[in-house]
Amino acid sequence: MMNRHRQSGMTGTGWLVVLAILGFFSMLVIKLSPVYMENFSVKTVLESLKEEPMITQKSTADIRKMILRRLKVNGVYEFSKDSIKIKKEGGVTNVDITYQVTKHMAGNVDVLISFSDNIKLVAN
Repeated sequence: MMNRHRQSGMTGTGWLVVLAILGFFSMLVIKLSPVYMENFSVKTVLESLKEEPMITQKSTADIRKMILRRLKVNGVYEFSKDSIKIKKEGGVTNVDITYQVTKHMAGNVDVLISFSDNIKLVAN
């Protein structure tokens, strides 16, 4: 004889736990995706420097201004000039952008994301 009170499927509490977990990860994606899209813009700006004619002949101040202008065009507004390090050695120019973004999640919980991008520019 079959037991009629045998449980099948998830309980209401189980579904609430699953929904809470899905909600948490959805919130992470919604809050963090703009930060990663901005980082993609930073990488795109760095890569575009390779195509710039005579880039290694420009001063570090000119390169910094060019980067900041291109970031602004790409919608990256909250970016510190101090995050950009430019170092010239011979015919090679190293451009390093290292920065951190703090994103508020909920209550007193924040997420700290660190990015570091580097490119070597050679005379073209």
